[in-house]
Amino acid sequence: MPERDLSLAEKQVRLVTASQDILSLVRSRLFIDFRFLDAAIGRLTALNDELVGTTATEGTILYYNAKYIINTYKNEPEALNRSFMHSVLHCIFRHPFVSERINRRLWNLSCDIAVENIITEMDSELLKCRGEQFQEEALHRLKGKLKSMTAERIFKYLKEQDMSEEELKRIEDIFVRDNHLLWYPEKRDETDESDKMDSSGGDDMLDRYKELEKEWEDISSRIDVDLETLSRENGGTKALIQALKEINRDRYDYREFLRKFAVSGEDIMVNDDEFDYIYYTYGLSKYGNMPLVEPLEYRETQKINDFVIAIDTSGSCQGEIVQSFLEKTYAILTQQESFFKKINVRIIQCDDKIEEEAVIKSKEDFDLYTKFMSIKGFGGTDFRPVFERVDELVAKKEFKKLRGVIYFTDGYGHYPEKMPNYDAAFIFLGYDSQRPAPPSWAIRLVLDETELND
Repeated sequence: MPERDLSLAEKQVRLVTASQDILSLVRSRLFIDFRFLDAAIGRLTALNDELVGTTATEGTILYYNAKYIINTYKNEPEALNRSFMHSVLHCIFRHPFVSERINRRLWNLSCDIAVENIITEMDSELLKCRGEQFQEEALHRLKGKLKSMTAERIFKYLKEQDMSEEELKRIEDIFVRDNHLLWYPEKRDETDESDKMDSSGGDDMLDRYKELEKEWEDISSRIDVDLETLSRENGGTKALIQALKEINRDRYDYREFLRKFAVSGEDIMVNDDEFDYIYYTYGLSKYGNMPLVEPLEYRETQKINDFVIAIDTSGSCQGEIVQSFLEKTYAILTQQESFFKKINVRIIQCDDKIEEEAVIKSKEDFDLYTKFMSIKGFGGTDFRPVFERVDELVAKKEFKKLRGVIYFTDGYGHYPEKMPNYDAAFIFLGYDSQRPAPPSWAIRLVLDETELND
């Protein structure tokens, strides 16, 4: 190898080695000052990648550009501490695990704003850097308009603002620290070498994606518990605690949730699992048009048949939010193989009394209802009339097999004292630390608006 080429290779090796040493020092400093984040800080393995302009992570590896690391360390060492913490917090709050259909630019910016706000409120000398002062005005304005500074709430706010390209660019310039390209599925596929060698492809990648999200959910929950005992000693963790409480609320995939309300039934269709094509084709070949075994014409499936959707129409649950919830539910239910050909769904609007009851017998009925529905009520909130009405319908045998009641509400109301003879789920929009706890027998599900609209 020519001497000049060897010299370039040696320089590259030294550059990478120096950058690794710097990141090891950064990691050690963060470990010492933020012991409650040790599992999260230690989860990311650093790896040099010249194609990364700054840093990037998909939840397992912190990819970095060696030149960026060294130059930043020379000019402002604290900026590297903040950058590493920035990426760690993205993972703790599961920002990379998002639907590919989301508005990526606004989601990326919302996540950057959310974690930069938490880092600023940590008030640690280790994390202070020059760019922080330029964020103050934007953060102050947002805090005056939002109940909490989570990425989800910021994302909703930014979507409503219809900001110009110039405004977006100005905010990005002061909040963006890392690259988020690896958050999205096609980019994960490009960087996951094991997938390129695996003939099973996408399914395995999706499984690993879900496993990684679950791993970060567990890490986040442990941090949440640890901070409960440390909060009295460290006032700088208040914003982090509040954000963790919101992200670690009782969350569940709404599609999976609706499957819990499925009942068994029979559809008229070929049951491939119990049909042997060898005997079938043998009969056709030997006897002409006489198969030896006829295919079974039905199979048992899990589909939603009888259930109730109750809508709280008190002042705080109305308008577009209710419409979005029904449309989300409708979209899931009307996916292939979700419905029987005949269904029996009741949609009940109720504030402190039942205001409207609609009977849905087909997908067409559901479509018409959601298209022309109007919200009625706007009084106080009492959940008991709905359950009394459902009990009445059960007694009259209006349902063949009622799976349960889905109640969309803000949670402020009078709950039934007795557990019903069917499942009851209360769907809340957004985390609220002041919300009264539902009865122990109730299923609790919390959604945010990004989940309703994805």
